Amino acid sequence: DRMRTLYIDVYFMINFTVDAISLYFAAIFAQIPTTVRRITLASVLGAVAACAIVLVSEILWLRLVLTVLSLIGMGMVGASVSGARRLRYIALFIVFEALVGGIVTFVWDLLDRYAYEILESSSGGPVNRRLLLFSVIVLLSFGVFKMLVSFFSKTRCEGSVLLEICFLGQTVRTEAFVDSGNLAIDPMDMRPVMLLKRRLAEEFLPQGVLHLSDPDLLDRDIRRRIRLIPVSRGGVTHVLVGVRADKVSVISDEGEQEVSVTLAIDREEGSFGGFDALMPSAALDYVI
Repeated sequence: DRMRTLYIDVYFMINFTVDAISLYFAAIFAQIPTTVRRITLASVLGAVAACAIVLVSEILWLRLVLTVLSLIGMGMVGASVSGARRLRYIALFIVFEALVGGIVTFVWDLLDRYAYEILESSSGGPVNRRLLLFSVIVLLSFGVFKMLVSFFSKTRCEGSVLLEICFLGQTVRTEAFVDSGNLAIDPMDMRPVMLLKRRLAEEFLPQGVLHLSDPDLLDRDIRRRIRLIPVSRGGVTHVLVGVRADKVSVISDEGEQEVSVTLAIDREEGSFGGFDALMPSAALDYVI
């Protein structure tokens, strides 16, 4: 039998990257709010578990136990949501893990077969050349799933919902009109955008955010929350000032469910069908 060599650092990095991509897109498809820190910690946990599993590959029951525990742990760390939504998050993560893993394996074989000889003259040895191949695969996979998210975004209309918005200690409750035609997306992280009329935004946002005349005068914690959202109206693209709130929750008879949206200030007069907020229906998938 041939002796196999396992580069544990390369194996860890591959699993960490695939886990991070899968967790990220699972959160987008499930419309579950998460953070870079949570995804990073969950990916580290998954990568460590993968390295442990490969080291005990001969013990089937131990592999199964480690796999189940790692999935539960990643679901707990990756997002702070209710039990049902966490199970959905884990299920979508498994689906994306299989898809990303399949793409990585397929493209790796192709590049290893046809491009590896081209890289043989590069310095750094076989490990670095394989890491270079893997980096190309990751970029391709990320681009493909970005397109899939945009193409398969769901839309539906639900009438109106009661919301609670929290921003730096300020909390406001309002009703929002739910619209399947609101397709605005935060270019920073592909989150749906909820539009607010200025009179509602004035209840909890600082004046510096409303006018954005001199961003340098704002606190650092506020500056890092500001977004510029491109919105197309009548064939003309407008740029709206947006912010990331601490939390936006839907209030219903079943309780409170956090939704993942970016807030943007709409400066036009009037209202959204009698409401001061316009919630994209895509943000409510799996919530109500």
